[in-house]
Amino acid sequence: MSLNVPCFRIAVLPGDGIGTEIMAACTQVLSVLTEGNAGFTLDLVFLEAGADYFMRTGEDISKDAFNTARTADAILLGAMGLPQVRFPDGTEIAPHLAMRTEFGLFAGVRPVKQYPNLPPVLFDSRSKKVDLVIVRESTEGLFAHRSEGRVIDDRVALGYARDYPARL
Repeated sequence: MSLNVPCFRIAVLPGDGIGTEIMAACTQVLSVLTEGNAGFTLDLVFLEAGADYFMRTGEDISKDAFNTARTADAILLGAMGLPQVRFPDGTEIAPHLAMRTEFGLFAGVRPVKQYPNLPPVLFDSRSKKVDLVIVRESTEGLFAHRSEGRVIDDRVALGYARDYPARL
């Protein structure tokens, strides 16, 4: 592999519970993707955040971890929060929601594409033509007022969810 391939810095936040198990498998997959002549490398930076971290430190994510995530090329997030671990006001530990708001991460963007030089993910020959993006809005509705225990006007949430992804 050429030494001049792009390197992407990925902030990895495994989170809590099953999040750590899922992230272990996920990072193995990423490792396989960069083997051989992938055309890029990854710098995985593991960060602590979530309910387990809160129980040890009294904060859901450190300022350093938050800033590292801010400057990364991408954030890979596992499941966060445990139902029995809450802030004193009763809200769940969910630093990923603060990241969504602070970083303007309004949606989960899930591209689905078959790339040349990679084994097909589907056996059907039509899978060679798969190229789509699924956009799931993830900041409005219940998330928008999570600390207030109420949902904002659905028309506002739906308008934002419709218009903002269209600008991608």
